[in-house]
Amino acid sequence: MVPREGTLVLALAWLAVAAAPAAGQGFDHAAVDTVLERFVQDGRVDYAALKVGREVLDGYLSQVAAVTAQEFESWPAKERLAYLINAYNAYVLHTIVDHYPMTGSGFFKKLTSPKRFTLPGNSIRHIDGVFDGISHEVAGREMTLDDIVHGALRADYAEPRIHFALVYGAVSCPPLREEAFRGDRLDEQLDDQARLFLNDPRLNRFEVERGQVHLSQIFEWFGDDFRGFASESGYRSNEKINGVLAFASRYVRERVASYLETGEYRVHFLSYDWTLNDQAVAAATQ
Repeated sequence: MVPREGTLVLALAWLAVAAAPAAGQGFDHAAVDTVLERFVQDGRVDYAALKVGREVLDGYLSQVAAVTAQEFESWPAKERLAYLINAYNAYVLHTIVDHYPMTGSGFFKKLTSPKRFTLPGNSIRHIDGVFDGISHEVAGREMTLDDIVHGALRADYAEPRIHFALVYGAVSCPPLREEAFRGDRLDEQLDDQARLFLNDPRLNRFEVERGQVHLSQIFEWFGDDFRGFASESGYRSNEKINGVLAFASRYVRERVASYLETGEYRVHFLSYDWTLNDQAVAAATQ
C-alpha cells in the first residue's frame, strides 16, 4: 500500500496540474509523469499500490477526456502522437486497476470464449471488452483501445515506432517507459524504445550462429506497417518480414545488422505471453 505521506504527495501533484489547461501547442503530461515515475520500474507496474494511490492517474485521464477535437487538431503532429500514445497507456493502467487483482475467467465464461483456457489467470485479456468494447474519451471522441491504435494512430500517422511505445499490460509488450512521451522529444524517445525492445532477448532473439531469428508476435500482427522499409538485400521470402528486419537493423548491434543483411536465416515468431506486467508477478517468480 502507498503510505499516507505518499498519497499526500500524489494528491498535491495532481492539484498542481489539474488547473493548468492544455497549451495551444500541446498537452501537459506532468501528471502521468508522476504516475510512471512512482509506480513503474523496469517496465513492470506496481498495480497494488497504484490501485490505492490512483488519484493522479484518474486526474490525468480527466484532462485527456477534456480535450476537444478542435483543440487536438490544432496541435503539431508529434504533439498529437504523444497525446494518443500516453492516453492509450494510461487507459490501459486505468482499466487494469479497475479490475485488479486479476482472477481469470470462470469456467462458463471460458466455454463461451475457449481461448481464455490458454490464458494465464492474471491477464488483461480476462477483462470483457478490454480492447474493443470499453470506450474512453480521447480527443473529443469515444474510442476503444483498438480505435486509438487502428482508427487514429495507424490510420493517421505513418509511424511504425508506435509499436515499441504502446503497452497492452502484458510481459511480452515493450517495456512501459518511466516517463511520458512528449512531442519535442518524441523521436528520441521512440528510438530509445525501439532499441530497448529489439535488443531484449526475452522479446526478440537474433541467433547468428544457429541461423535463427525469433521475432515478437507484434511484428506478425503489424508487419504491414514496416513494408516500406523492405530492401533488396536481406530476407527475401516475405516482403513484410523483409521490411521488419530492415527496420530492425537500424537499432540492433552492428554484428546483428550485418547478419540480417545476408538473409541466411529462418524467421520464427515467439508466442505472446499475456501474463500481466505486474511487479508482484515478477517478484513471485524470482
